[in-house]
Amino acid sequence: MDDWKHDHLGNQIIILSNQVKHYLHQAAEVEGISGSQSRILHYISEFSKKTEVYQKDVEEFFYLRRSTVTQTLQAMEKNGLIKRSSVARDARLKKLVLTDTGRELHEKTKDMIDILEEQTIEGIAKEDLDTFYRVIDQLKSNVKNMLGETSC
Repeated sequence: MDDWKHDHLGNQIIILSNQVKHYLHQAAEVEGISGSQSRILHYISEFSKKTEVYQKDVEEFFYLRRSTVTQTLQAMEKNGLIKRSSVARDARLKKLVLTDTGRELHEKTKDMIDILEEQTIEGIAKEDLDTFYRVIDQLKSNVKNMLGETSC
């Protein structure tokens, strides 16, 4: 292993992130949506089973700016993948709900996401994955603290 390739943690994180994004973009493009839209469909599908999902949840989960999420959600709504439904307790709130088209598309891309997950962790011991998740959570916490709690 060449030490120079591992000098900068940030570079390694960016490289891995880009590799995952490229895979997801390729997988999603087959269905005519972006990788970002695919990830958001997956998020809404999974978390709406437990609780209502709002734009703010998407912003916080993916650590994205409001304007970025607004633009992506508007495109998804325009393409019939999601709808924003009013909430009885507060008319200003709009929960995000997958349409039938969005659910169908999510099912098609979900298999590709599952394959990515399986192949990405292939050959890695559970203990090593547990360590990785602890370390990545600490790294994210450290960076969040450097940026301040409200920064995106």
